[in-house]
Parts: sequence; structure tokens; C-alpha cells
Amino acid sequence: MRRLTRRDMLQVTGTATLAGALAACGGATPAPAAEQGAEPAAEAAATTAPAASGTQVELRYIKLAMDVDVEKFFVETSMPAFQEANPGITVTVDMSDWGHLGEKLMTSFAGGLPVDAVETGSDWVGPYAARKQFLAIDDMIESDYQDEIGDFYADMVDISRYQGALMGMPHILDIRTLCYRKDFFEEAGLDPEKGPETWEDLVEYCLKLVQYDGDNITRAGYLMSGGAPVDATFEYWYLLVQNGTDVVVPWGSWDPNDVQVDTPESHEALQFLVDLVNTHKVSPVTGMTTKNPDLGPLSEGITAMNSSGASVVGNFKRYAPDKLEFLGVAPPPMKVARKHYACPNVHCIGANTKNANAAWTLLKHIVSKETITGMLSPENYTPPRKSIAAEAEYMQDPLLKAFQAVPENGWGTTTPQATEWPTLENIGNYVQAALRLEMTVQEALAKAAEDTKRTIAELVEATGA
Repeated sequence: MRRLTRRDMLQVTGTATLAGALAACGGATPAPAAEQGAEPAAEAAATTAPAASGTQVELRYIKLAMDVDVEKFFVETSMPAFQEANPGITVTVDMSDWGHLGEKLMTSFAGGLPVDAVETGSDWVGPYAARKQFLAIDDMIESDYQDEIGDFYADMVDISRYQGALMGMPHILDIRTLCYRKDFFEEAGLDPEKGPETWEDLVEYCLKLVQYDGDNITRAGYLMSGGAPVDATFEYWYLLVQNGTDVVVPWGSWDPNDVQVDTPESHEALQFLVDLVNTHKVSPVTGMTTKNPDLGPLSEGITAMNSSGASVVGNFKRYAPDKLEFLGVAPPPMKVARKHYACPNVHCIGANTKNANAAWTLLKHIVSKETITGMLSPENYTPPRKSIAAEAEYMQDPLLKAFQAVPENGWGTTTPQATEWPTLENIGNYVQAALRLEMTVQEALAKAAEDTKRTIAELVEATGA
């Protein structure tokens, strides 16, 4: 999940002051620490004691950029409520974005600047936990959060475990599944209330839905995004998990020998993607650009289907309300397994915190029902808590319920813990080469597997994972 913000820094005491501007967010990777100076998680927890009576505790909270309406709730409601309930804690909110978060964490851990709380992606947790830079929170949950933890989707919590220890709590889900235009389905003689169930159905639907002007695709049957290496990786990865495998199996393994990129199942997944582009010709390799920058591919109508996140609902509501009735959200299609991407943004405590108890108090506030609902509802983001999915007014929207079916039915997963962003980008280079017919599927995946094994081995050596 990548956001923009107008803010750079909040200082939360009784009120909030704001200054500065951030650059546009972009793809990022967890940056390696210059030195592994942080204490191991268990030791950090053991040496932390509550602040003495009358002592003002200061926490530094690294927060990712927010949309304007979300930021308004955060600044005017959420943080003042925390301050009122915890007058002995002062929180400095240090704003960042995905493009700078890795660098900020690297300099913080190397320079001894406390990371009392940080918002990040669950797919960042493993590398930082391997470097002993995030604090395990199992003891804290055991102490005072047992009644609450059961309200979270267990799969979406367990994604943030490293070697069995829980390193963070989710507060928002990036859920993706197959979305489509009902009106285009009707025009093609397809059931507008039902998406394709299988890969074979997907091809059949695409061939009925794609439109051309000569050799140029004017409306994709299924619009894939392969213009950037990481985007190409994810288009391939969706098919990989639907074919019953993954980049690394088992998911939490850090053993280079467990890389599964060069297997019959992975070959079948990439070949299917290559055929969509080059044999069936239902999508260009590089995707398609909307004429109206406010519209997405579905709302502008340049595709009949694609893989989208729940933000597509907000896009239709805000910029194409006259077409909202035509938006369809379907379960993920399957080959062997019904799977798609579901990745939480999580909040973690840095192992270099000097106030773990106060940091845990802040984390509990951030993932409370009230805070999550207030932060997610303005932009129709999907929650990690079952009670919010069931009770929140904004979640009564049938379209959002269709997205929420992914974690509710156990269809959600994310990229394996050992695959940092450069690894995914590197795989994408080979996926692109196959899509452009510059390499065969076998050649591309053999090289991708070789490089992935090497990068994971280097990461293990660097972190001690």
C-alpha cells in the first residue's frame, strides 16, 4: 500500500503541529542496517520497565503517509484521544513514505535513534526480525491482549511471525482479487454476477471480452501490468500461488534450497501468462494507460477484468459514480488453489526502544476497533479485524464484503518472508523477458531461480536468519 501525504512531521502532545512535504511514494525495499547494533528482541523486552511515576515518556512513531481524509482523522481524533488517555506519554510522529522508509529505519538503527513504533508492510517484517531489529510481542499479548487477538484474522496475524515469534500487529489489509465490468460481461453474453472460476474460464472470458482496433487492443480482456519488473512479478506470482506453489516453499523458509521458481508448476504459471499476451492476445505486456488520470482501467473501461485492490471501490464512488453499478468483485480464479494477494500493513516495535511498555500501549491504540474504523472508512480500506468487517457501517457495502471474503475464506497470502523487494524485482526482469519472447519460460525461470537462491543466501549470511 502506497500513500501520499502533505505532512512531514507531527508532534503530538495535547495538540498537533505539522510542517514539511513528502516526495511521491514509490517502490521500496527494507534497507540493510549499517551495523547490527540493536539488541535481540528477547533481551530488549526483558530490560524494559514501566516509567517511574511522574516521568514523561517520549515515543517516536514512524508513520507512513496518509490520504487527506485519513490524515484528518489521525491528527484531529486518533492521536488526541491517545494523548488524553495517556497524559504521561508524548508521541513524536515522524512521517515517511515507502520510498524513504528503508533509509529511515537504517539510519535509526545504525545511529541509535529509537524506533518505538513503526508502520510497515508485513512483508518487511522477516528481514528486520532476522537482524534482531524488531521486538517480539508475544509476552505482551499473553499479558493483556488475549481477549482482543482473536478478533483478528489469524492468517493475517501469522504473516508477521518470524521463527514462530510475533513481530507486529496488522491494522489494514491490502486485499486483491479479480474485478470486472458487469456491463461488458452482459454485452458478451456472460453472467454479470459471476466471474471466471478457473484459468480455463479466464481465457474463455477474455476471448469474448477483448476488443481491437486493427492489431491494437482497445479494451483488454484481462489487463495485466507488466511494464515494471515488480508489477510483472506480481502478475506471475498470482498465478504461482493459484497453481499450488510459491517462490519459496514452505512460506517461512530461509533455505535457498526451498526456492520453487524453477519447477513444473512455476513453468505452467508463467506459460499461462505468456500465452495470455502472445497467443490469446488479450492484454498488452506493458498494460494500458487511462486518458483521465483520476480513473482506473476498469472505471475508464479500457479493460473488462483485472486484479485490483479494494481502493477500486473508492475510485468508482469518487470519480465514476454513474458506473458503480457495473463494478463486479469475484473470488480469485484457481488452477489448484483459490488464492490471491492479501498483505497487511503492520505496526512493530523497534528492538532499540527504551520504553517497550509505553510503545505497546500505543500499538494497542493504533489497532483498536475505534482507530482502525476511523482510519480505514474514509477510503473504503479493508480491515484485519472480524468485528469491523461485520459491524462497521462502511463495510456493509457488498463490494467490500466481496473483497473481505478473501481473508475470511483463507484465500489470502503474500510473498514469502525471505523474498525482499530486490529479489521480487529481479524475478520480474525474467518474467518480462519471457513475456517479450526474449527468453523461453524454461530459460527465464532457470535464471530467476539461480538468482533468487543467491540473493536469499546472501541475505541469510548478512542477517544470520
